[in-house]
Amino acid sequence: LSDNINVFQYNSEIAGQFMMQVTAFSETNLQNVLSGINKGLAKFEAEGISESDLNRIKAGQETSFYNSLSSVLGKGFQLAQYEIFAGDPGFVNQDVKNILAVTADDVMRVYNTYVKDKNFVATSFVPKGQKELALNDSKLADVVEEPIIDGAEETFDASIAAEYERTPSSFDRSIEPPYGESPDVKVPDVWKDELSSGIKVFGIENNEVPLVQFEIQLRGGMLLENQEKIGVSSLLADLMTKGTANKTPEELENAIETLGASINARASKENITISGNTLAKNYDKTMALVQEILLQPRWDEKEFDLLKQSTLAQIERQKAQPNSIANNQFDKLIYGENHILSHDNLGTKASVNAITLDDLKAYYNNFISPSITKFHVVGAISKDKVTTSLTDLNSNWTPKIVEFPNIADPLAPDASKVYFYDVPGAKQSVLSFGYPALAATDADYYPASLLNYRLGGGGFASQLTQQLREGKGYTYGIGSGFSGSTIKGPFQISSGVRSNVTYESASLVKEILENYGKNYNENDLDVTKGYMIKSTARAFETLRSKLNMLTNISNYGYADDYAKQREAIVKAMTVEDIKALAEKYLNPEKMIYLVVGDAATQMEKLEGLGFGKPELLNEIETEETIQQ
Repeated sequence: LSDNINVFQYNSEIAGQFMMQVTAFSETNLQNVLSGINKGLAKFEAEGISESDLNRIKAGQETSFYNSLSSVLGKGFQLAQYEIFAGDPGFVNQDVKNILAVTADDVMRVYNTYVKDKNFVATSFVPKGQKELALNDSKLADVVEEPIIDGAEETFDASIAAEYERTPSSFDRSIEPPYGESPDVKVPDVWKDELSSGIKVFGIENNEVPLVQFEIQLRGGMLLENQEKIGVSSLLADLMTKGTANKTPEELENAIETLGASINARASKENITISGNTLAKNYDKTMALVQEILLQPRWDEKEFDLLKQSTLAQIERQKAQPNSIANNQFDKLIYGENHILSHDNLGTKASVNAITLDDLKAYYNNFISPSITKFHVVGAISKDKVTTSLTDLNSNWTPKIVEFPNIADPLAPDASKVYFYDVPGAKQSVLSFGYPALAATDADYYPASLLNYRLGGGGFASQLTQQLREGKGYTYGIGSGFSGSTIKGPFQISSGVRSNVTYESASLVKEILENYGKNYNENDLDVTKGYMIKSTARAFETLRSKLNMLTNISNYGYADDYAKQREAIVKAMTVEDIKALAEKYLNPEKMIYLVVGDAATQMEKLEGLGFGKPELLNEIETEETIQQ
């Protein structure tokens, strides 16, 4: 019935919520889903919770507890939560003990008190024209949509200060405390190794919390796929964690969770990555499961068929999501139709339907090799223990020669052009503007991020946010940035704006780009330097951020102390440097302007940008297509 089932609860100071969410496959009657939920609850009520399940859940929550304390922000947040709910920030020392002390009787008491036979609100979201799939006796929700009316903007004066009664305080909260000296970056020590099979190992030892995080990165992903069967690596990654030769999917999941661990596999356009997070005391057992996943695939036909069905459902959902449409269309425009990176690595309906289990086996047999594998590991573990944990994997995994195709750098347009993708009646438009710019290995890649901070990378400190959100109220959020890997990636400006100001938003973005370099001043540079230096000082505090650091070092050849080198770049940057970068990388006359929205009311006006008549990327032909 479904590929996505989620049950969760969260508490607030006065009350909490218990939620169930199920995403059903297409054409599924939601009454059957509700019946399945009721059967599940009845089974739980009759059988209770086993000690093994309880211990598995406790182990996962213990891991989550320590993860929540791995950053300065996480520590501060948790201390504040304990002050609110327990009246004592020191409750941090008791909380994990309470988690581990929960009994099966506690669980059933809570179920019987707060869940069993309680009234609930149920909502059904079904495709237009298929209300028969909704729950029985559902009432139509009254959803009011704004009409698209030009010139309907509210006028307001942002300079008017609000008047309100201030909460009494022991000090004056309107006075900003003084800043201390800018801290220097402290770069973690990185160790490296290369095993006889070809696996390259990068690690950082950190004992602040009793956790270990790791990533096994296999280069390839979509880069190694046949363009007629895009989606093979994504399906393979999903199938990897659906059992092994010796364990059913359920047995593998239970084995992982019993350790308080998580093991996930995912494919991207350039890699397949197996990542994990575990208590340090369970690291060896977790790695044994990882080795089993890598070297003993199950090739389960049933699971493969379910994953294909799930992938096809995701592809269908994307067709109704303007942001997904914009991302996929932008990639096509940036890289060109025949470039491998122009595709969504999920694939298309046609390509996924064409993929067989033999295609996954062929990818595995040809391309899954230690010779193109990097292992990144951080946490409460030594280099010697990591090396020992990889001994069996190193000796049992046979290397292969994997050849990669030449990937051409995408070319920037000679002149700007506007493209429009029609979503009839859309009350918002999605803007994606940009061009192919830089690879992460280019010398200007990091300086370009300094250039971008006051443009669109700095949140409320950026001009795009200040003018389009704060000044005009066109959008809730807008940002810009450079992204690249070993291959040149795009500079991109992205936002969702109200439909009736689509042209006005695009025109204002163009104007900001035209003037950014000309008007850049010392204050802009001071704000940028202040943020970059102070934020970098704690940029590697969490295990996740340390993993990212190792990924940058291993993938892009960055020096171990690249963060320190970047600090020097920031300190040496001048206004003239930024102006030169703006002249080089921010040319609104040589960009792709993509808009996803209501063509009938918005497309024609975009000709006012001065880049000619917009090109319509799709044709909405039938009422049936609109409904879908």
